Amino acid sequence: MMKEFKKKIKGLLNDRLSEYGFQPKQDWFNTRLVDDNVFQIIDYGTASRGEKHVIYISMSVGVTYKNVNKYTIICNDYDYVKLHAAMVGKTLGELLPQKEYKSWRFALGDNDDVIQQNVDEMVNLVVQYGFPYLQKLLDVDFLIEKMYKYRTLIPIFYYLYGRKEQALEYIDNVIKELSSRPAMDEDYRAIMELYGIEPEVTVNNRALEAYMPFVERFRKLVNEKG
Repeated sequence: MMKEFKKKIKGLLNDRLSEYGFQPKQDWFNTRLVDDNVFQIIDYGTASRGEKHVIYISMSVGVTYKNVNKYTIICNDYDYVKLHAAMVGKTLGELLPQKEYKSWRFALGDNDDVIQQNVDEMVNLVVQYGFPYLQKLLDVDFLIEKMYKYRTLIPIFYYLYGRKEQALEYIDNVIKELSSRPAMDEDYRAIMELYGIEPEVTVNNRALEAYMPFVERFRKLVNEKG
């Protein structure tokens, strides 16, 4: 019963979002391609919260760049396009004026009017608050600013958008940061200090070790392509 109920809700969402060029992908994604390069993505979170015959649905919006994805496949073995995953995105709740978690409750016993009202509200809010954010993410400078610590994406964006030296400098800075970062378990620190013992500080190279394969592949690609 719930499987068919979810399918019904998603069908209604698909119908409304198709008005804006979004196509359904897998069960809980809708995407549209802009400028033949940027996938704008709407994805959904679902939960029952312990309620029988009930589904709560939340929404997120984000983007994935096709040209960047080609490099993430080569350098990081990750295919955003295939997975319909956003490189950068936010939940719809974060984009609302009150900035709060937002979800919609659908119960198996709801009549069609209640279900359609929920669907309409979801789509209206994503159009009002999600679409402007998606539009901003077409600006590469704005997008990079929102990436924070996406260490394997930022250098690719820099490189593909004419900032090769900045890309290489970014990688060097990440390596320096990871090489010098002390790793210490806080419980261990507290116990040592309690007994008046100077805790031993070690350098955590796990993050660095995980990052270096990307660095090597990216540098090789940049050297080959210039």
